[in-house]
Amino acid sequence: MKPMNTMRQAALSLALLGGTEVAMASEVTITAEFRPSSTNTRFTNTTPIGGFCNFWPNMPQCSVDNHSIELGINYIKKSFRLAPDILDRLYVSLPRAVDFQVRSTASSETHALNFAITNFSAYADGSAPGIPSPAFTTQVFGGCSYITAFGGTASARILWRVNAPSHPTPCHSTSDWGAVGGEVNSTITEFSIGYALTTPNPLAMRAGIYEGQIQFSVGSNGQPGDIGLGNGVSGSPPSTVTLNFVLDVRHALEVHFPANSDKVILEPPGGWMRWLNGGPAPEKLVRDLPFRITNTGPLSIYMECEHPTARSCGIQNTRSSEIAALDVAVSLPGGIQLNNGQAVQRFPIPTGRARPLHVDAVTPVFNQPGALHFATAAGEAAEMVKNPGDTYRGNVTVVFDALL
Repeated sequence: MKPMNTMRQAALSLALLGGTEVAMASEVTITAEFRPSSTNTRFTNTTPIGGFCNFWPNMPQCSVDNHSIELGINYIKKSFRLAPDILDRLYVSLPRAVDFQVRSTASSETHALNFAITNFSAYADGSAPGIPSPAFTTQVFGGCSYITAFGGTASARILWRVNAPSHPTPCHSTSDWGAVGGEVNSTITEFSIGYALTTPNPLAMRAGIYEGQIQFSVGSNGQPGDIGLGNGVSGSPPSTVTLNFVLDVRHALEVHFPANSDKVILEPPGGWMRWLNGGPAPEKLVRDLPFRITNTGPLSIYMECEHPTARSCGIQNTRSSEIAALDVAVSLPGGIQLNNGQAVQRFPIPTGRARPLHVDAVTPVFNQPGALHFATAAGEAAEMVKNPGDTYRGNVTVVFDALL
């Protein structure tokens, strides 16, 4: 049976060979980015399309979630029709799926990824009298299966499926007809792969650039390699293929407070009338300050104090310089939680950048309500009202930091 598409395709391949073959290296960069929206909680692959998806852009193997890259492996392959040793046929072995890590360029933060090869493609140019190209066939064996081919008996571009990407076995094909043992020399170019990249949850990653690397060795003519080309190989294919990964994470963080909310006036719950009418001293003075927050990633919150106390910020008596301690807490929408998965409801805000409150974005939060809660610490209000008419002031700066 012949390939589905048998249109003849002509190509010119030049192999320049010196007296000594020099081992080279190939590098390819794979990029992905996270740009949050109300409907997007995942990475988008931004790698420029390479390899077979340039030729077959409408194939299912080239959809939004599937990509191809060319690996820069070019060589000449001598193959023999129906050779008993599959290494002497048109042959390729591919590496198993790889777990690896990317690291933030700004910190030691790391995250795990998985890279798996799902498809193989190449352009093979070459045939012999009475024997077509070993690529021009639907008979694909081993760990791959035929998807399509384009070309004719002398040359063909192939696309094979890798049947078990996690643990692939070698793939091989042979010419459809001709004498058993018939020799064909094929120039192999456009060696490309389709791949699946399993990325981490970007909501759990701090904003920034993350980089990682995988290196595969290339083996042939009896030399082992993560990528194997079989026997009868010449033309100086690279000795290694390095995949560089760059992940760009940009989070949305906006905190909007009402107008004139830079001044927080503390009062007893329910107001001052009870105390002014001879009631007991208030237990505390309080004020809640609402805000609306948009956030899509890990977040750190802390305070900086004009008048620090032993464990928090304080406000100072403008007459006597005495300081009353404050309790300052925060409440956040349900999509933002503590590291242990609990809701952030009236959770105390620590002072100082060195020990912030760390919270995580479980789901993207867009313009949802939160609040800061200010209150005098236990016992402070009773002391403050002993001096009616005195004023207490102090600056408290609450920092929401997406990078810390």
